[in-house]
Amino acid sequence: MENEKSASTNREVQRLHHGGLEVPDPQRIRKALRLIRDEPEGRMLDIGYSKGSFADYLVEAGWDCTGLDISPHEHPRIQTIQCDILDGLPVESDSCDVVTAGEIIEHTLQEGDFLDECYRVLKPDGKLLLTTPNLAFFLNRFLVLVGRVPLFVYAPYHYHFHTKKTLTELTVQHGFEVERVISSHVLYSTRRHPSGKVFEWLADFFPTFGAHLILLARKAK
Repeated sequence: MENEKSASTNREVQRLHHGGLEVPDPQRIRKALRLIRDEPEGRMLDIGYSKGSFADYLVEAGWDCTGLDISPHEHPRIQTIQCDILDGLPVESDSCDVVTAGEIIEHTLQEGDFLDECYRVLKPDGKLLLTTPNLAFFLNRFLVLVGRVPLFVYAPYHYHFHTKKTLTELTVQHGFEVERVISSHVLYSTRRHPSGKVFEWLADFFPTFGAHLILLARKAK
């Protein structure tokens, strides 16, 4: 009964959090996409699709894109499916070249099950590209030092929090080989001010200090 109640609450929170929203920080999406820019065109699955998400960029590059979200979306060139990912991904096994999940894993009750589903739908050697808030973000380290609550932690729709180390270990445990981990920005991004470009660049070299971790992994055979 408790699990059912938690699942019901999570669905409602996902709906409120994602429903009808546009991706607030396209810089994070574009930066993450740099990690797969050399991948040949294929079929991609965008989990947590909304306007400005990964699929919007890749469809313009010739990819066959499908977007999943708990709220309904429409796009003339992207197949959009309204679903609850807590019930699994409504996609056939071994069918996707790339799976993207921007700021999704922290919303899942069973993150291991979520990664298992990503593994299932990917083709052999397929790529998983995900982003998630970094608990060890530079500002969070300062907030803890002065007795403040870290950013992200008490958001009602966040169930899991990761550092680079824990996210990498979890992904490997579920059958993936991690190829690279970078982060969105250190301190602030160009979303706040053009000078944020420097902190976006630094995040490539110091991902453990970044606000959002960006992980690229390959489905191991």
